[in-house]
Amino acid sequence: MQWEILINRNISWNDLEAKQRELMTKVHENKHMAYLMVSEPSPTFTFGRNSNPKDLLWSETLLSENRVQIAPVSRGGQWTYHGPGQLLVYPILHLPSWGYSTKSVRAFLEDFRQGTHQALSALGCYDLTSGEPFGIYRENKKLVSFGLAFERSISSHGLALYYQDQSHFFSGITPCGVFQGVTTHLLHTLSTTPSWNDVAKIMTLHIKNHFSLRLSQVL
Repeated sequence: MQWEILINRNISWNDLEAKQRELMTKVHENKHMAYLMVSEPSPTFTFGRNSNPKDLLWSETLLSENRVQIAPVSRGGQWTYHGPGQLLVYPILHLPSWGYSTKSVRAFLEDFRQGTHQALSALGCYDLTSGEPFGIYRENKKLVSFGLAFERSISSHGLALYYQDQSHFFSGITPCGVFQGVTTHLLHTLSTTPSWNDVAKIMTLHIKNHFSLRLSQVL
C-alpha cells in the first residue's frame, strides 16, 4: 500500500471537487494507492443532497460583500461553510483494500475520528468529546466536522478542522440543520500557535498511521 499526501491552499471549491474526482479515478485504477488531500478552500457555502434552501440566511448582497460562493457538494448532508482558516482532510482510498468491508462505513469513520483525536492530542488539544451530528467537540463547541461519501467502495470528502475563528461565516447559514451552531477553533484551544502547515503535517501523519495500523491488524 502506498500513501500520497497533497496540499492545496487557496483553491476554489470547483477545483477541489475536480481534484478529488481525479484522485478517486486513480484509486479505482490502482487500489493499492491512497491519498490524503489537504486543502484550505476559498470561501464557499456548500449544500448536500438533504439541504433546505431556507437554511441559507445571507442575502445576495451579503454573499457578495463577503465574497462567498455557493456550490453543491457530492455527498449527503445539509449546509456548511468551508474557507480560509479551515483545514480540510480528505482520505481517498479503496475500503476493501484497507481491511473494511463494503458495509463497514461506520468502522471507517470511527477509525478516521480516532486518528484525528490522536493528532489533536499531539498538538496539545485535550478534553475532547464526540457527538452528533458526527464531529469532535471541546466544551460543547464543535472543533471538527465530518462528512463523507462513498462510491464504488472508494471514500471521498472527509473532515473540516476549524483552525481559526469561523463564527462570522457560520452566521450566514443554518449549519447541518442546527440553528446558529456553535463552533470553536484550534488556536483558541491551544497555548501555542502552530502554523497551518505544521497542523497539516501532524494531522496527516496521525490519520495515515491510524489507517495503516488498521490494515496491519487485519492482515
